[in-house]
Amino acid sequence: MPTTPPTEQEERDQVLAYLRSHPDLLDRYPELLADLIIPHGAGLASLIERQVQVLRERNLRLEGTLDELLRHARQNEALLDKVHELALALLCSTDLSARIEALVHALVRHFHAEMVRLVLPAQHPAARLERAEPLCLALEDWPGPPAEGEPRCGPLDPALAGWLFPAPDGAPASAALIPLPGNLGVLLIGSHDPHRFHRHMGTAVLRRLGDLAGAALEEVGALAEAPR
Repeated sequence: MPTTPPTEQEERDQVLAYLRSHPDLLDRYPELLADLIIPHGAGLASLIERQVQVLRERNLRLEGTLDELLRHARQNEALLDKVHELALALLCSTDLSARIEALVHALVRHFHAEMVRLVLPAQHPAARLERAEPLCLALEDWPGPPAEGEPRCGPLDPALAGWLFPAPDGAPASAALIPLPGNLGVLLIGSHDPHRFHRHMGTAVLRRLGDLAGAALEEVGALAEAPR
């Protein structure tokens, strides 16, 4: 059965692949230089200069990638330090009011949250604290589909924004909805910056914040309700 001859593109790809796998080809077969079509004004020195230029550009790209990786590593380390600091603050606060205050303070100071809401069951002890409004809202009154699974970032649904922030012009431009573990409720942090919490941002740190907040509120809530 006759074989189909390779196309021009396939031949070109094969030649390029061979040249890449044999970078010393011209060194081993210098006579090939006599058969190459080199643009006017270009010679062997120009080819070497071009190679140096390509290598220099590649090196600059690699340096840029390394700088970007280091920048992300430093940012992640700083975030982990802030999460660690929050965990210590929550552990040191045995009182429910102090624990919620520590949570809100850390979110505002370290995580650039300009607005915070806790949506918890109506019977949760936090709902009975002084100044619970407007920080704490009843989970039973949550409008729309329940917030479950992974944290969600971006602009809020208008109905949900109106329920969470009933004051005129009080809703954030962007927000992160963080479901608390065990279906305990929802932690919401918002910002006036529309780009602060966007749909494509990573949610690993937000998920850890939710785990910390949920564990802190669940433990203190259970202690508050325990018979004496």
